[in-house]
Amino acid sequence: MSVTVLMPTYNCGLYISQAIQSILNQTYKNFEFLIIDDGSIDNTFEVISSFNDSRIVYKRIEHGGLSKALNYGLNCASNELIARMDSDDISHPLRFERQLFFSSREKSEIIFTDSAFFLNNKILYTVVNINKPNFTNRKLSLHGHFTHPSVIFHRRHILELGGYNESLSIFEDYDLWLRIKDKSKFIFVNEILQFQRMRESSLTNLDQNYLNKKFYEIQKPYYQDLKSFFSIFEADEQNQVIGWREFFYGNKNLCRDHWQKIRLNEWDYKMFLAYLISFLPSNFVNYFKKQRFRLRLQYLFNSNSKFKSLDKEFSKLLREVSR
Repeated sequence: MSVTVLMPTYNCGLYISQAIQSILNQTYKNFEFLIIDDGSIDNTFEVISSFNDSRIVYKRIEHGGLSKALNYGLNCASNELIARMDSDDISHPLRFERQLFFSSREKSEIIFTDSAFFLNNKILYTVVNINKPNFTNRKLSLHGHFTHPSVIFHRRHILELGGYNESLSIFEDYDLWLRIKDKSKFIFVNEILQFQRMRESSLTNLDQNYLNKKFYEIQKPYYQDLKSFFSIFEADEQNQVIGWREFFYGNKNLCRDHWQKIRLNEWDYKMFLAYLISFLPSNFVNYFKKQRFRLRLQYLFNSNSKFKSLDKEFSKLLREVSR
């Protein structure tokens, strides 16, 4: 079974070497490594050229954004199975082997792994998914936390459902998952096999209000009917989800309006805490959201138990992909 690894890149010469090496280090060797250079003007091409591996296929296009580069790559790919990769991330050597095992067993169109997010070679937090009924619906109703560069999917399936939306410059993956979720089978490999790099610029320079607005807009058509789109039937649960949406991405006053419609015995400690936080200035709330403090604390508390060996394993992996 051959796979096409699809990795778009734009001005990522500083990090792309580790990303490439992590793919070449995969225990599963039968793949085409398709790198789409979206008009880089740094040393990206020179770094790619330093690798001598016949599986690497380099294509350069005029800069048009990530969605356009991904659609171009889907149409160029030689294989039906597509493994996504970002040019500043690192894949665990067992990633493809484990995902393809699940692919053959589960007959799934969409296969994610759990992921760890790191900054300056230090893991900050993890994103862990659950294989249980309605998990995909509930997760997508509020967040897009299925890590895009950890996915393997069937090329034809994605293209037949419209591919990536080229009008979007951000959250193109979340838009895709929402559009295809009811026509796809999602499976999650519950192992941390993808390490996603966070850059200082991603924590400080992006306008969180802009990001919130774009996320809110993408969600809008799906919130017209929560029953049909997300299988959320009960009035209290609908008000809870709408309230969370407003808390994260919209109007804090509307958040409180919806939550006040819910019986108090249906509230949990997260809602009580968020209700109090909603009275704070938006900039303060956005700062804590951008820094992912909740996920960082969660990882910190679990680092000596659930993720005891992860930091050591990641350090070893960094050594293996550094040239």
